Amino acid sequence: MLFFKASVSLLLIKSGLLLLPFPTFRKVYNRLAKSDKKKDVSGQQIDAAVWAVKSAADHLPVELLCLPRALATKYLLRKVPALTLEIGVEITPAKVFEAHAWVEKNGSVIIGDWPETVSYQRLWVWE
Repeated sequence: MLFFKASVSLLLIKSGLLLLPFPTFRKVYNRLAKSDKKKDVSGQQIDAAVWAVKSAADHLPVELLCLPRALATKYLLRKVPALTLEIGVEITPAKVFEAHAWVEKNGSVIIGDWPETVSYQRLWVWE
């Protein structure tokens, strides 16, 4: 069931990002992802949600890069306190601009991790 929820979330998020202006998408997403009830979940439940998002993203017939994956993870775990979606950039030695999105819980990356040889400068936190 979690795989199905992740698949639907990813497809709706991807569609919203493609079809809506970003400020409109952000308002709609925030309204849908808002939860007044916060609860701690086990690391096992977080790992299951991350697995579902990664697996669904890898098997769906559309390209789902870091932002839709991070947004879907944050949505599925919307009741978890201290969960933030981070957006950052890297400037490579070749002066190539690389953006990346990831989700953290209490400062630890739960989805969207990167190799140690890469360093992203955090630009924005979407709580």
